[in-house]
Amino acid sequence: MDLGCGTGASGAAWATACEPAASVLAVDRNAWALEEAAATYRHFGVRARMQRNDAARVRMPNGATAVLAAFTLNELPDADREALLERLLIDAARPGNQLLVVEPLAGFVARWWNRWRDRFAAVGGRADEWRVRIQLPPIVAKLDRAAGLDHREITGRSLFSASATPGAAAKASN
Repeated sequence: MDLGCGTGASGAAWATACEPAASVLAVDRNAWALEEAAATYRHFGVRARMQRNDAARVRMPNGATAVLAAFTLNELPDADREALLERLLIDAARPGNQLLVVEPLAGFVARWWNRWRDRFAAVGGRADEWRVRIQLPPIVAKLDRAAGLDHREITGRSLFSASATPGAAAKASN
C-alpha cells in the first residue's frame, strides 16, 4: 500500500525491489496524482490499483501488507498524522506486515518526527538518516550554481518496522 502515492515513484521502487515484485494499492486524494502513479506503475511493470482517498482515513487491507508513506506524513494535519501513527503501529504488529516511512531531512518542518521515531523504536522498529552523494549532470550543476543551491547530496530519513515474521525485516530493509 502506497499512502499518499503522488506520482508513484517510491511505491514503484519498493514494489520492484520485492521478490517477487509486489502489487500495489496506491492511495492519494488527488485524481491527477493517481493518473500519474498509474502511468509510473505501468512503466515499471507493477500491478496496481488506484484508490482516491485521504491517506489518514484509508482502511488498511487484511492480510500481510507492506505499507509505504513516502513524503506524505508532513502534508497531514497534526491530528490526522497522530491518529494515523496509532493505526499504522497496530497494523505493523500483525504477522507479515511491514511499515516504511520516508521523509526529507528537515527538522524544522517535521516537529513530529522525534515522536514517531520513539514510537517505532518502542515496537522494535528502526530509524535511519541517510546521505547520498551524487554527481549532477553538467546542466543541472550549472543551474544549481546559478540558483545558489547545492544538490550534490541527497538527504532523507526513514522509519521501518516489521512484524516478527522470520526474514521479513531482512528482506524489506535491503
